[in-house]
Amino acid sequence: MRIVLALVALALGACTPQPTAYTPDVARNFMVACETQGASNALCSCTWDRIEADISPNDFAALERLPGPQREDHPLTTQINGYVESCNASLASETAPTAEDPVPAP
Repeated sequence: MRIVLALVALALGACTPQPTAYTPDVARNFMVACETQGASNALCSCTWDRIEADISPNDFAALERLPGPQREDHPLTTQINGYVESCNASLASETAPTAEDPVPAP
């Protein structure tokens, strides 16, 4: 009987349409939470772009539902933290002066 119930649950789950894209609310909530933590809009946008491109909406939602300690230890959190570091490095190199930049006159 348990096997039948498990199969019915799997079948019902398979019939539920899974989102293929993030909703505007999810993106907005991420940006607000990110900027509230003191990150720049550019860093948050870059990180969100990477999340949206590489992590399925279902996986991201599942991560958000985890309790704090489990969320912190989850591999997706490590992946997202890597996006933050990569975006931060990329943004820093875009704003760093180069040898070709003119030196302002005193």
